[in-house]
Amino acid sequence: MARKQTKISRRMLFTWCMLTGLIFLFAPQNLTSKFQLAFVHIFRWPLTMGGNLVMTAQTQQPFAGAASRSETQYLNYIANLEETLAQERKKFKKLSELYNTYVWEGTDFALADVITATVEGSRNELTIDCRKTNGLVKGQFVLGDECIVGTISDIFPQISKAEVKLLADPKSIIPVKVAGLKSIMKGSGNNSAKIEMVKNKVEIGESVFALKKPGFLDAPMIVGKVSECSRNQENPSLWDITVVPACNIEQLEDVAVIIMNPQK
Repeated sequence: MARKQTKISRRMLFTWCMLTGLIFLFAPQNLTSKFQLAFVHIFRWPLTMGGNLVMTAQTQQPFAGAASRSETQYLNYIANLEETLAQERKKFKKLSELYNTYVWEGTDFALADVITATVEGSRNELTIDCRKTNGLVKGQFVLGDECIVGTISDIFPQISKAEVKLLADPKSIIPVKVAGLKSIMKGSGNNSAKIEMVKNKVEIGESVFALKKPGFLDAPMIVGKVSECSRNQENPSLWDITVVPACNIEQLEDVAVIIMNPQK
């Protein structure tokens, strides 16, 4: 015989819950405390799991973000160190090559980064960032890619910077030698210079060398190449030579100032 199912109405269920709540409300405190402890002991595991899940959900995202930021900063720091080390190795190699050349015995060098290079019109100059300004004076020759590109025209020790007057600058005048002939080379602007009224025709591509200058240069050094050789308009028996730099000035990243007979 099937058991008769008992149905409990919602009103009855509500009434029982109210009565249970009132009993616990007016019951002695020691009895309710024991009941609470028993409830916690019985349901400790699910309550702990629920709390852990809530804490994980609240802290996972901030900790992940912090870890990510820390790792990114660490990787960026390493990248900066590696780039600095590469630059210092490059400078050390350049200095080693210069010091190991017999021509530069007893010579010191001040390495400098090129900040700006202007090779247009009448302005032909470099602005360089020179860490070492001690020993720098106006007129010192400046090397770039193993050739002379200009001379120091101004020094700003308070900001560790200097100006370099390129050989193409209209104010630049230096003694040179080309194809065994000694003459004077003057800057003509637009990244070129002129050697005027030469007796013999010179082949295009011939190297042009700066002559020795006591206290500034102990041996001839290449400054450029002949790009054109044409008859002088006033005296057709003589030749005018156009000279272009021996390196690409606009692509220079660093230079070296030649310091002859440095004070120890």
